[in-house]
Amino acid sequence: MHPASAVGPSSYDDCMLRALRDSRNPAASNYIQRACSALYRNNAMLLPRDAAYHECILDNMPGVRDSSAVTQINSICSRRRRM
Repeated sequence: MHPASAVGPSSYDDCMLRALRDSRNPAASNYIQRACSALYRNNAMLLPRDAAYHECILDNMPGVRDSSAVTQINSICSRRRRM
């Protein structure tokens, strides 16, 4: 779980450092950056289902190498957002 209640530049930076540490795919890195930004910079605008999507991305995207896996993870996280 990613505590989006701790908002601020250091929280965003910490999110990026944790999630990008094992990054192996540029597309995955892009999703990670957007998720950290949404959760730690723009979280006042997020609905709970949107926060859940970004948390899903951060839980599952780091370390992904294959581009098709990036697409699959995004699809699964998107489906979970609609539930």
